[in-house]
Amino acid sequence: MKLKTSFFGAILIVISSLLMISCGKRNSDYEHLKAQNDSLRLSKEKLQEEVDDYFSAMNEIEQNIEKIKSTENTITIQPAGQELDDDSRAKINEDLSYINQMLQTNKEELERLKEKLKKSAFKSAELESTIERLSKMLEEEAFKVQFLTEKLVEKDSLIAQLGTTVDKLGKDVDELTSDNKLKQEKLKEQDATIHTAWYVFGTRKELKEQRIISSDGFFSPQRVLQQDFNKNYFVRIDARNTKSIPLYSTRAKILTNHPKSSYALEKDNGNFVLLIVDANEFWSVSRYLVIEVD
Repeated sequence: MKLKTSFFGAILIVISSLLMISCGKRNSDYEHLKAQNDSLRLSKEKLQEEVDDYFSAMNEIEQNIEKIKSTENTITIQPAGQELDDDSRAKINEDLSYINQMLQTNKEELERLKEKLKKSAFKSAELESTIERLSKMLEEEAFKVQFLTEKLVEKDSLIAQLGTTVDKLGKDVDELTSDNKLKQEKLKEQDATIHTAWYVFGTRKELKEQRIISSDGFFSPQRVLQQDFNKNYFVRIDARNTKSIPLYSTRAKILTNHPKSSYALEKDNGNFVLLIVDANEFWSVSRYLVIEVD
């Protein structure tokens, strides 16, 4: 009887230990999930603040551009032959100075937004497009100011007082234009690189000679694109525009991995042609295409 009591006592101790371990694990899981939730909430709040900053700044810039346009419309330079009185000269000088200052301030703010967006994990094509649109609007207003200033130069020598500001504005416009051009060229290069793919087709012997396929022995599985293969043997293409590849052979076997639903092998005049039905899906696994033919 005493042995039986000890046995049940031991069982109770084991069960109690297991329950304590289980409760401890649940508490640990709860704390872990709570920490994850807090982290996600903070990330969401930070992202919301960042997005609010973008749109708040862009709205302010748009309002400033409207103010610049309104000020430009009030500037009146009398035709040649009519002298500007001192009050008119002072008003034009004041308005141009105000516009130049507004243009510079908003240009710096746009540069700040560009740098912030470049470093941010938040990406938005619409936001980038809006920033570029505002940059172009500022460029247009800068050119208008330059035109008004040139008219004032023709009128009298007072433009000398504004020369430094106008020159700086012109340089800023040139730098902004040049910067936008370089960025557009870089984006084109990046876009082309992103959508580049390579393909090759050839007999088993040709592919082995170029180290595109290899095998360690008669019973070893065939390996594709392991290392040291001849990349120059491949044809470079734009994956977006390449819809079909003639293979000039009555037998064709695709050796690289590509989703079967994304392509079809069909015959044309007795020879196979690879038809790419869904380019995005087809190149999603590999940017290299290897086809064995006879």
